[in-house]
Amino acid sequence: MSNDAPVIKLNSKRILLILLGICALLVGLSVWGQYLKYSAGTYDIRGPIHEFFIDLLMHSFYTDSEANVPTYFNTIVLFIPALLAAGIASLKNTEKDRFRFQWMGLALVFLYLSLDEASVIHEKLIPPMRALFNYERFGGIFYFAWVIPGMAAVLIFALAYLRFFLNLENKYKFLFFISLFIYVSGVIGGEMLSGHFAGTIGFKNFTYATYTSVEESLEWIGCSLIIYSFLEYIKQYLPEGFNVRL
Repeated sequence: MSNDAPVIKLNSKRILLILLGICALLVGLSVWGQYLKYSAGTYDIRGPIHEFFIDLLMHSFYTDSEANVPTYFNTIVLFIPALLAAGIASLKNTEKDRFRFQWMGLALVFLYLSLDEASVIHEKLIPPMRALFNYERFGGIFYFAWVIPGMAAVLIFALAYLRFFLNLENKYKFLFFISLFIYVSGVIGGEMLSGHFAGTIGFKNFTYATYTSVEESLEWIGCSLIIYSFLEYIKQYLPEGFNVRL
């Protein structure tokens, strides 16, 4: 009788494809739901069950709403990198690696981002930022004024992690840069464009709904690539690829 412990093998590329597939599905459902919402009268509601599913599409899958399925997914894909970075930090700590604290810092950053996504902390910064920076002058792309401290936070993060980044192998420099660039482009750049649309055409129209549905996917794609990058990095520190032993 074998005493070998069972092993779960995780394929980082397969996980990436699954996450990207979920991204595409959620964006498609969000756009479809908003099409139905802004095309009232162009479809038949055939009873309460049909009406329930249409209402579900309109509200529970819209990426620009809170406390729904896309929010739950975004919270998860931000929490997973926190767990992976914490695992890497633990491995680095046993080796007394000089960048072990940077890895723990990454774990804390992604943990905060996950909590923020679930509780919408950043949006509470909009009123004080508008008052501080004079909203009349900082409208347009700064309509969602939390992006101002958001950009400052990104700059501080980049400066704090510059030496860490420069000491990575070229493969991981590329992976980390691309994944974080896509994520930040969605979070900051996408939100600035959303502010421009909100200030010019308003919130309640299919054009704005379609844009925000697609814009949100940049964050998910970036997070998915971050997860993939961390899994690839872990391969260097666990035998036989990336296996989870129970």
